[in-house]
Amino acid sequence: MEVSLIGIGMGVEDNLTVEALNTIKEADVLIGASRMTRNFAEGKKEFNAYRAEDIKKIIEEQNEDCKIAVLMSGDVGFFSGAKKLLEIIGNEVRVIPGISSVVYLCAKLHTSWQDVKLLSLHGLDTNIVGYVKRYKKVFALLSGREQIINMLNKLVSYNMDSIKLHIGQRLSYEDENIISGTVSEILENKTDELDELAVVLFENDNPVDRRFGVIEDEEFIRGKVPMTKSEIRNLSIAKLNLSDDSVLYDIGAGTGSVSIEASMKLLDGKVYAIERKKEAVELINKNKLKFAADNVEVIEGLAPSALEELEPPTHAFIGGSAGNMEQIIEAVWNKNAEAIIVVNAIALNTVSEVMNIIEEKKIKADITLMQISKNNELGKYQMMMGLNPVYIFKLKNDYCKVMR
Repeated sequence: MEVSLIGIGMGVEDNLTVEALNTIKEADVLIGASRMTRNFAEGKKEFNAYRAEDIKKIIEEQNEDCKIAVLMSGDVGFFSGAKKLLEIIGNEVRVIPGISSVVYLCAKLHTSWQDVKLLSLHGLDTNIVGYVKRYKKVFALLSGREQIINMLNKLVSYNMDSIKLHIGQRLSYEDENIISGTVSEILENKTDELDELAVVLFENDNPVDRRFGVIEDEEFIRGKVPMTKSEIRNLSIAKLNLSDDSVLYDIGAGTGSVSIEASMKLLDGKVYAIERKKEAVELINKNKLKFAADNVEVIEGLAPSALEELEPPTHAFIGGSAGNMEQIIEAVWNKNAEAIIVVNAIALNTVSEVMNIIEEKKIKADITLMQISKNNELGKYQMMMGLNPVYIFKLKNDYCKVMR
């Protein structure tokens, strides 16, 4: 038995490589979605399937001496089902690449694609707002007309309505249609043209990448709610050692400064900003809109009870505990024993509380005392004014036993 996994490009025969076309012609059996197989099925056994498990079963039921062609849209290496299929049927398969939708669309637009950030929104909760804000070019596979409209409305809500985009629909077919314009222009004038089978290329002439920079305190919308200052905030986030796909609890989130700053580091992750005071919740939501931090979810409530329905965290920052420090730490580690916890403490009562937990539970901790002075202009003199010293505790479960 000879099995070939073939990327057929956009769908029409002209998109196929010569190798792919010849392999399909020589095949006895075709497997794939009906729109892919129907143009090549004459004189062959045709099976319409796209799930890896179903394809494997069909292959196992064929004669040992037959040639099988499994057809997949675009290129087999670009958000394709080929990866999972190869995992379950093994590597003794011929893999033939095809033209991907990003290559095709960029060629039509006379633009390069080596500098494009590639995404898929097929059944995924992708932070498209964060990616479009950070990168000059973003390409995404889409799931349908409703998703496109929701995505455009979300960009408008974050004041990103002037971003340019190109929506490629039914690419390579006779009724191919590429819609270009700003987010607002397409929403206002071209929603009737939107189709289910589509991809999109965003172009942001003014991308903002804040992974390695610092958001100054003055940039945040402020109220009477306390805020973790930039120097403390950035050392605390550094202590967390976040990854791009981390899940962070910001407990006692205040104005949301830690949540917002952290969200810039983890585009594929999630930040839950947990806050019990209504004024603070309103401020977090305002700052979320200002910084287009779509991967921040604001949870109004008191920890640890507010954590119960949330997904397990990989990290937690505790800026305020309302006297529930031990219960919060317990709740975090009961959800994920490997979660890294960073605690900020200014009041000596809080320092004493954390130290008692460390001693009672025999936790080894990394403790930093940060004392900062900042300049203050008095007449022609620059005077250094001291800020409150802050204790930064890093608690990690490779130091201790899980609290049960």
